[in-house]
Amino acid sequence: MTQSPAPARVLVPLGIAVCLSLFGDLTLYAVLVTQLDTVGLSLGAVGVMLGVNRLVRIPGNPLAGVLFDRWGRRSMFISGMVLGVVSTASYGLVRGFWPFLAGRLGWGVAWTLINVGGMAMVLDISTKADRGRWMGVYNMWVQAGLALGPLMGGFLVDVVGFRLAMLICAGITAVGLAVALTMLPETMRSSNLGQVSTPTRELDLRRYLRRDRLGQVVALLRSKRSLIAASCLFLITMFAGDGIVLSTVSLLLQQRFAERVVLGSLALGVASAGGLLLGLRSMLAGAVGPLAGHLSDAHGRWPMITVSLILGMAGFGLLAYATSMWLVVLGVVLGAVSGGTALATLAALVGDLAPSGRQGAAMGAYATAGDVGSMAGPFLAFTLITVVDLKWVYLLCSVTFLAGLGLVGWGRRRRQR
Repeated sequence: MTQSPAPARVLVPLGIAVCLSLFGDLTLYAVLVTQLDTVGLSLGAVGVMLGVNRLVRIPGNPLAGVLFDRWGRRSMFISGMVLGVVSTASYGLVRGFWPFLAGRLGWGVAWTLINVGGMAMVLDISTKADRGRWMGVYNMWVQAGLALGPLMGGFLVDVVGFRLAMLICAGITAVGLAVALTMLPETMRSSNLGQVSTPTRELDLRRYLRRDRLGQVVALLRSKRSLIAASCLFLITMFAGDGIVLSTVSLLLQQRFAERVVLGSLALGVASAGGLLLGLRSMLAGAVGPLAGHLSDAHGRWPMITVSLILGMAGFGLLAYATSMWLVVLGVVLGAVSGGTALATLAALVGDLAPSGRQGAAMGAYATAGDVGSMAGPFLAFTLITVVDLKWVYLLCSVTFLAGLGLVGWGRRRRQR
């Protein structure tokens, strides 16, 4: 049996690779709607392209988690990075609905391998005493990609055009791939790697998937009911944060402040102000993660999760009724602190609960819950705002966070049993 490598030896190359892998995907969110003629898409197709990558991850995450437990972390993570380079490059090379759709499906598979593998690696190198802190550091790298990707990608599109910009983003992801290839070690202990014999691993693929993908994950959730609570809380966090806030903040500014947003002596257009708010949100959530994770190591996971839910309720309450830009900023800040706290603490909690050798399966189920939430958020938000004011969407988010407090109580009781 080999020991897991030191956290810093893993988190630096892992974080760089994960951060750089996001540049192409996040650039699409920022600019695709302005490049319809270039890529040969209709406005309606943009919604499909920005959501289909999450759709493919919903069934893919549990399968990937089981495969990570079976075959190790490094090789599958690197496979995800390779696919990330190829899919990002395809955005700049293809034209038309079906070729572009193939690229987005490829990215969905790539991010499944990258993110589930990354979180599983963090679980491998951490213990219950420091898992929150290291998971916070991992999420800091993810949030850095979320903040820097659209800013740099949007700038590149303005300077060199969409196609060359996407090829440059693919090159940036390739830098992350090179870092992972040369610096990222395998983190799975040799005693857990390849637990099944070679003949078993060569079983018919369909029979293997039927047995492992559903059976192992369902059995794991049934045996560890607190994992269900943690996954549902992650769903709520992603539904409200990455789902609703990311897709509606510019609309909120337009409804409240028309075409120009004034903040002190600074006057900005709605699009620029919305981009700055989302960048601020990602950077603040990333900065909060390590501290929140460290506090959860010292004072417990459930109390920090409770704090995140209360802050989230307050943030969405402010967004629902804010009439000044400063109150909108405060609402976004509270939401960022809530999200950064939840992302670090919930992932650490899943690591605490996952049995040895099953961390990948646990993270696969957890990631699936988050993708369901982030995909459902925009769909529900834009359905509701056709019949009700946007403030009611934000109040709905506050109610879901209130329901999350009930999940915290249930999860704590299950954990004590």
